Amino acid sequence: MKYGKGIAVLLCAALLAGTLAGCGRKGSENGETGTGMEPVKGRYVETEEALPKQLEEWTVKQLFMEEGKPHLVAVRKEEGKLVFQEWAQTEEGFADVTADWMAGLALPVSGEWTEVRLLVPGEGKRCLYAGYAEEGEDDFKAHLWTEENGEAKEITPEKWKTLDEELGVYEMLTGIVALENGTLAAISFTSAYILDGQDGTVLESGEITAQYDNVLSDGENVWLYATYSAGAGLTFERWREGRTDDAVSVTFSEGDGQMRFCPMKDGTLFLAGEEGIFRGTGSAESGDGISWQKLLAGVETDFSLSDRWCTEIAAGEDGTIYALFQKSGGGSLLKKYEYDPEAVIEVTEELKLYTVYESNLLNQAAAMYHREHPEVMITIEYEYPRYYYDETDYSAVYQKLNTMLMGEEAPDILVMDHLDMDSYAEKGLLEDINDVVGPMEENGELLSNITSAYLQEDGRRYVVPLEFAFNMAVGRDITAADMASVEALAAFLSGQNVSYMGPLTVSELVDRFYPYFCNEIVDGKQLDRETLGRYLEALKTIGDNCGILDTRDKDERAYNMWELASEAKLAFEEVEGFNNAMFPLAIMDFIQGEFAAFENCFIPMVQTGICTKSGYKDRAKDFLEYLLSESVQQTDAYGGFPVNTAALEQSARRDRSEAEAETEIVADGAAVEFRIEAYSQETADKLTAVCAGLEKSAGEDEKIREVLTEVMEGYLKGGQSLEDTLQKAEDGLKMYLAE
Repeated sequence: MKYGKGIAVLLCAALLAGTLAGCGRKGSENGETGTGMEPVKGRYVETEEALPKQLEEWTVKQLFMEEGKPHLVAVRKEEGKLVFQEWAQTEEGFADVTADWMAGLALPVSGEWTEVRLLVPGEGKRCLYAGYAEEGEDDFKAHLWTEENGEAKEITPEKWKTLDEELGVYEMLTGIVALENGTLAAISFTSAYILDGQDGTVLESGEITAQYDNVLSDGENVWLYATYSAGAGLTFERWREGRTDDAVSVTFSEGDGQMRFCPMKDGTLFLAGEEGIFRGTGSAESGDGISWQKLLAGVETDFSLSDRWCTEIAAGEDGTIYALFQKSGGGSLLKKYEYDPEAVIEVTEELKLYTVYESNLLNQAAAMYHREHPEVMITIEYEYPRYYYDETDYSAVYQKLNTMLMGEEAPDILVMDHLDMDSYAEKGLLEDINDVVGPMEENGELLSNITSAYLQEDGRRYVVPLEFAFNMAVGRDITAADMASVEALAAFLSGQNVSYMGPLTVSELVDRFYPYFCNEIVDGKQLDRETLGRYLEALKTIGDNCGILDTRDKDERAYNMWELASEAKLAFEEVEGFNNAMFPLAIMDFIQGEFAAFENCFIPMVQTGICTKSGYKDRAKDFLEYLLSESVQQTDAYGGFPVNTAALEQSARRDRSEAEAETEIVADGAAVEFRIEAYSQETADKLTAVCAGLEKSAGEDEKIREVLTEVMEGYLKGGQSLEDTLQKAEDGLKMYLAE
């Protein structure tokens, strides 16, 4: 791999001096000594609250506090109808406290999307809100019930039953809460309501323009916020007693992403998410505002695990916090966070992991490893979030990494995706990890068809991928064999008089296909003209079938999987795991087509090595082995297929119904319903076999890509011979390959 080689060579020359200067990190060479931190007594700790076995068949929808005890509201379908339960914690554990009127409710619903809130006004009876589409209908409607003479009585406001003619929908609530004065506050995308908790009468209403997806109450006031942020922190708006004309805002800037919020009557605020659990104190109206204190780091909580997600938090007056989690694959967890004056914080080893892109696998593993080894903390630093679509500034990345490797802040563990790993290894910056990976390959723990590609001729190994993907070709009116490789595709398209992939620019054509022959066209330090010529001829045939564009309008894009139902006959999708494969396979079923693993090639991901400057090499190797283990790799977090054999097989057998979705797709000029459903076990087994049979690694080299894009335009448009194109490519790469 020579990605960014021109930059990397200059940087690595300076890095060598930094490496020879020795490591400035604390601890001995094998990491046996600590960081010198003194143990600190007193801290919040996470424990799990046991839920009754009866709830295993239910979905827990709500967590709230009443009289200092957590309550849970659960639902399930029985004979096509939605039924409800309420559970409360007692000294003996959780007990079923469902009132007769609520137990008697059985709502005929269609679909799986339901919203449920049990509301406890300070005065009067409990109310139950449920949003759902009624059986036989498509419209989602809001409903409200209370108790009368021991039975459920619907008290839904008339406005919620009326179709908005302009928007074509019924009132869509983003939240509803109860206040201690006996009223209910409800918020939709356009309106705010104050309701009588006894009969649902609308006492006040008004329009709102802010977009909030979560509404909570501290008993006296209404709090609104957006669950997700986009890098600008979180803002919470408080409406005193639900009145929009008496609002103040609170800002939390210490964390981004998904956060859960809990306001308390005494003014205390709690926030919890991947960044950690925070407590806010003070007054929004005062000049000092709210002061935030981190109670517990995210890595020490379930908030950092990617196989579960928090739906709600609640807190008691004593500061004890509860969090309700839903698990991937089904089931609920209730976690408790409580201050323990005797608990000790004693981290003796701190390892730094550096990666250009955030990884769910790395986040999960760091949290899990810390739980098994409380004395070890793995800190992950990344430049870009997991889903980042703008251009990556690799010059800045190399410059930063160079600075770290030359100083005392060198990472212990490096993820080398899109970096020049060969150059780093040649300069002695990466540790040999074959003593970790080799035995795991030999005993069958790892997919050796993936990991053995990194074994050097001298028996050393500096990097191992933790996950991988492959490029899935999906097509109609074409067999799997005809779309399995560049040359097979070219041979098939040479006899077709319709465009299979739609028009492409030169750069789009190069980007789509060059990774599959990038490594083959370099022989030592020279360009292999014969091999490149063979591939260029194939690309010319493919380009002739597509049609080559000079440029593409900024609002346009090349055809992808979505166009397979209409204009396109062939499209490609990088498949990153069994869940991620559901979409292209659903498209394939929709068009009654076939799929192939293009060029039988794998795309390595999270390629991990250990820095030679690490003061904790033994610990870093132990963590690397942990990263490759079944327990870490078995979670499908849409990052990639696992390289652990048992984890791959386990993932193939997992129920994927929770990842199903429904949308629309354009077919024959009209929008039609399109369902992304869980595929069969037979298909999952076929994917497993594909993964186990992938033979070579896709390559990437920015310089090769640049030169091919420059020299191929004339050839693709017919104004330049193959020989001239090969000569221009050789001239453009001669000095680069000779370095």
